[in-house]
Amino acid sequence: MKATRFSAIVFGMLLGGAHLVHAQTSSPAPAATSTPPSLSQPNVSTMLKQLQTAAAEGEADAPSPLEIAVQFLELQPAQQAVFGQLLEARQTAVTPLFAAVAAREQQVRALLDSGGNPAEVGILVTQIYALQHQIVETQQTFLAKLLNLLDQDQKQRLAAVQSAAQLQPVLPAFLQLQLF
Repeated sequence: MKATRFSAIVFGMLLGGAHLVHAQTSSPAPAATSTPPSLSQPNVSTMLKQLQTAAAEGEADAPSPLEIAVQFLELQPAQQAVFGQLLEARQTAVTPLFAAVAAREQQVRALLDSGGNPAEVGILVTQIYALQHQIVETQQTFLAKLLNLLDQDQKQRLAAVQSAAQLQPVLPAFLQLQLF
């Protein structure tokens, strides 16, 4: 009974960690064709889908996420250089952490499939948790350094994007109900 409960807890923790790894490693599948958004019929949900398709395809003339962030935040050339360094440092730090999480999750799956030692599974789960915590700390450090780089107006722009990100999950419901 204890082994079953322990396995269920471990599996739940793995699912949470897998979401982080999937978000870091997955890439959208390119769509077959791209059409510009139709402005003749103002259907916002259709326009959003078309714009997302165009962005996912990585069109040659579409700006990169870095270019969009730099333009939206109106970063000065000196800020742009530091921003690029911060992004590179974060990526360099988290890439091996994500790889280590994925490797340990694979080990846990193998142990669970083979009826492995629960103590070994527990050690791996603890290691996965510690690695995930390091990823979160790295992101928090990156964001703190980014905020130190920005002036007040740029901080307000970043805060607006963060608010929009929080609203994104509910936006489709409001669109469907035509509440704006």
